[in-house]
Amino acid sequence: MKAYLLALMVAIVCVTPLGAQRRQRVNHPGDPSIWLSVGIAGFTANSVNDGATGSTWDFGNSTNLQYNASLERAIGNGLSLGVAGTYARVPFLYSGGFAPAGGGATCGSCDAHLNMTTLVGTLHVGGSVGIYQVIELNGGIVMYNNLTRDTDKAKLAPSGGNIDPYFSLGYGIGYGLSKTTQIEFVPDYAIAIHERSGLSNGVSNTNSTRSLRLGLRMGF
Repeated sequence: MKAYLLALMVAIVCVTPLGAQRRQRVNHPGDPSIWLSVGIAGFTANSVNDGATGSTWDFGNSTNLQYNASLERAIGNGLSLGVAGTYARVPFLYSGGFAPAGGGATCGSCDAHLNMTTLVGTLHVGGSVGIYQVIELNGGIVMYNNLTRDTDKAKLAPSGGNIDPYFSLGYGIGYGLSKTTQIEFVPDYAIAIHERSGLSNGVSNTNSTRSLRLGLRMGF
């Protein structure tokens, strides 16, 4: 019986410092409370079928540059919540269409560019010194605006642009240079859900995008 009591006391003495060390790692005063990240990505998109103007915006799955940034607050060890956004000036093929009440030019088929901007709430998981895994969940909106015909810079319909719900998931790897400086490489998959108004049942209302993002995270 004394041997069991001695073993129990030794276990308590050993476990208590380990538990304290764990708590110190989670709530260490030197850990950053705010994370700022900036990055650049190569991304592809398929198309948007817009029933309001009877037009198709075909991105052709071509690779374009996308710029991104986020501001997050740490809520746990390697866990943070915040807001994130991306911007890209994207070439596309504008096909068909008619001018709605809001105005804007149309064409049977012409080369054009538009601004694609996203604004999302983000949950970021991952972060340490050395190599670690990264998981990101995002939900918010994507904005298509400034649709411009390449030949004469005319504003294409819809002249006011369009806003759609947007969701993305990212999974990749990171490398922590220190507790406050991290580099991450994250492939993302996202979908934007366009309104079905004016579209026939067999026409897709989903624009899917993929990206390969390289980013720098700084903790404060």
